[in-house]
Amino acid sequence: MAGFAFRKNTIFDWSGVRFRVREISPKADMLIEACGTGEMQLVPTSKLLEEYTAGRLAACLDDAELREAKATFGRPLEELPECVRREALNRLHFVRAISAEGVPVFTERYLRPILEAAAKELPGVEVPSISSVHRWYRRFADARGDARALIPRFHLRGPRKVQQSERLLELLGDATAEAFQASPRATVTNIHSRFVAKINAANRLTLGADVLAAPSERTTYRLLKRADAYEMVTIRDGKAAADRCFRIVKAGIRPTRILERVEIDHTPLDLFLIDERTWLPLGRPTLTMLLERFSRMPMGYYSSFGDPSAAAVVGAIRHAVLPKTLSSAALPQLQIEHDWPVYGLFETLVCDNGLEFHGFDIEGIAFDLGITLQYCPKREPRFKGSIERFLKTFNYTFAHQLPGTSMARLHERGDYDPLKHAVLTFAEFKQLLEKWIVDVYAETLHRGLGTTPRRRWEEGMAVHTPHLPTDLRVLQRRIGQSAERKLRRTGVEVNGIFYNSDALGAILRRYGEGVDVRIVFDPEDLGAVQVWGPGEPDPVTVAAVDLAYAGGLTLRQNKLIRETLQEAGQAAVDGPGLQRARDEMAKTVSELMVSRKLRARRRGAALRGVSSSKPEGTAAPAVAKKPVMAARKTAQKVATKKPDVAVSRDEGLPPLLSSFHLGRRDGGKR
Repeated sequence: MAGFAFRKNTIFDWSGVRFRVREISPKADMLIEACGTGEMQLVPTSKLLEEYTAGRLAACLDDAELREAKATFGRPLEELPECVRREALNRLHFVRAISAEGVPVFTERYLRPILEAAAKELPGVEVPSISSVHRWYRRFADARGDARALIPRFHLRGPRKVQQSERLLELLGDATAEAFQASPRATVTNIHSRFVAKINAANRLTLGADVLAAPSERTTYRLLKRADAYEMVTIRDGKAAADRCFRIVKAGIRPTRILERVEIDHTPLDLFLIDERTWLPLGRPTLTMLLERFSRMPMGYYSSFGDPSAAAVVGAIRHAVLPKTLSSAALPQLQIEHDWPVYGLFETLVCDNGLEFHGFDIEGIAFDLGITLQYCPKREPRFKGSIERFLKTFNYTFAHQLPGTSMARLHERGDYDPLKHAVLTFAEFKQLLEKWIVDVYAETLHRGLGTTPRRRWEEGMAVHTPHLPTDLRVLQRRIGQSAERKLRRTGVEVNGIFYNSDALGAILRRYGEGVDVRIVFDPEDLGAVQVWGPGEPDPVTVAAVDLAYAGGLTLRQNKLIRETLQEAGQAAVDGPGLQRARDEMAKTVSELMVSRKLRARRRGAALRGVSSSKPEGTAAPAVAKKPVMAARKTAQKVATKKPDVAVSRDEGLPPLLSSFHLGRRDGGKR
């Protein structure tokens, strides 16, 4: 490797300024001159050496030295072929031999004896010519003693440019794109066939002029091998996949305090749950989770058998903001040792571009609570990588360890049938989930934090105290789905349900009929809504006119009732008609819950309103004796017989839960 020394007229760069050594004193001090201004200064050599060690001083090369440095092979010698490395060592041996006595004289009479003696030390090596040795010596001297200048590059001989015309390369690109559009597993043979077909089609259009010669399949292999990896992945998988594959991974955003950044996402659980009435598998619920980024503590969740929706987002935000009350009724013997200390209003909510995160509902909630919504770029989940990684950890370390797990991939199941091994109800799963969060995950060392999530949250609590809304009623007024309606004498109509009370009379008398009012309703209970008049700072609570129908009714159930009435052709909707429709819906849900199809049972659970906030569901139909017997018979056919169900529920359970299930079922109650 070439270097430099502090000699007279040596030029070096010091903190971006070029200097030249003018004089060196006997006391090892150097008189240096700034090349730009001509300013002189006397600097100790020790200081220059310290600056060089710190990386602020480096040698300056002239144009010839720069060209020589660029031409010198700079990669590890192990990458060179064996014959090239051997030739470089032989050249260095001859150059050192002729330089042993000082600057050599390049004459035949002087160098021939030296070269012959040096060749005898290398078995099987012939004596090189004087001109070759002179060329090696000049390269070695110009590189200031860098032996890499002697490395031959004859293994790179031959043309380096592509010999095919631009037209051929265009046709090859078109053929490659078509082949990968047809199948992402396209082979070079398939691409070559399309390539030749395009060449023949192009030749027919030229009428004999400028005929393109079809290359061999081997040439197609070489051309594709020379293509950029990014371009090939773009053609095969698309630009988005190529950007993900070749992106540069950098450090993400690092919050400085708790509740500064919260991430949210949905995931279908890799676990089948059963109905506690029929013992039939209901399907896989959908989990909506919020994760506090600073401490990596789960902040809140919402789970149901419905698809990701604005209602799920609203429920998860409500659970995240409020202090937590842990479940304990489903499994009394399963005690949760720790509490769940995470609560409070957060500053930024990071979400993807799902439809449930857009719209007036979520934006209005964020505005009222002072939350900033931050949307990730499309198809870029890495911008909220913490929640993505947490959901994977949740499924692999928790859901996959429970009976009835569906695994992450179908081929991973083998002979395992999750429908036969499913034993957990929704309420039992909710209690297990909360125990895993507060007693397992929160107490496990997090590699990215260097401590446990609970300890990190407690450290953040010492600096920043979480804030809550002034009153729980304020939170209930602001967290919900919203709508704009016109106020009439009959009240307001939301989702086909009329709401009216004396409190609306004051707004009607002040602003008149037809005034626009803002309405916020809970999608899990349509019994009452919050109504804001124009310019009113606080809303009024208005109950449904037909409270017997709307009380405890969910938005999904109401939608099914409305669809049933519409299909029945009832133009005028009255109270008895709605009540009959609700009874019909209850029967429909009962039939769905005992259906042979898993999709129907999952839809029935969603219609019943089974969720993390209401594990038992709402508007549960009173099942008669005959349907119960039919449900049990169906359960025997679809899943397994009743004695087998009892065994399968306990064989797959962890030891902590096995005794509880056996003990509870001994009482004969389910």
